[in-house]
Amino acid sequence: MAKLEVGILGATGMVGQRFLQLLEHHPFFHPTWLAASDRSAGRRYADAVRWKLPTDLPRSAADIVVEDASPERWSKRPPKVIFAALDSKIAAEIEPQYVAAGCVLISNSSALRMHDGVPLLIPEINADHLQLIAPSPTAGFAVTNPNCSATGLAMALAPLHRAFGVEKVFVATMQAVSGAGYPGVASLDILGNVVPFISNEEE
Repeated sequence: MAKLEVGILGATGMVGQRFLQLLEHHPFFHPTWLAASDRSAGRRYADAVRWKLPTDLPRSAADIVVEDASPERWSKRPPKVIFAALDSKIAAEIEPQYVAAGCVLISNSSALRMHDGVPLLIPEINADHLQLIAPSPTAGFAVTNPNCSATGLAMALAPLHRAFGVEKVFVATMQAVSGAGYPGVASLDILGNVVPFISNEEE
């Protein structure tokens, strides 16, 4: 069976790099289109990325010319299926444009998580929620994952719920300062603040 060509949006970031690493030898998918910010657009992926993973940069991706993530600046149209790894603020603006262009967007950001018709999917638990997607002959659609804390919790609770039934759970999660966009020295802003408030995370 021929592999399905896919794209990675936000390909130079850490999550984009992980997507590329996981898809390198995937039996069904073959990354052929990579997009990032305008700083990386037009450059070979090997020259544009600061590869941080312990494995080698996939040779199949090294010579791919990075596209601009903004649809209005595409020089090459993306494949039908896109794995997206964008910052949420950027994703809120760009991801709907990919859906409108007919792409199937599989997103890791929170931008579309609470939108009607966008399933929060954990395939091991609720793959049947794909039925919530209303098919359209022209537009694409988006699927996203829940928040990372919710995903891990649901993976643990789902088999317990199936076996015994779960009525109530109390959970406390600790938010990394980096999740609020405070890396390095800027993280000193958190001193004296026991709970690093990051808007929209609780929902």
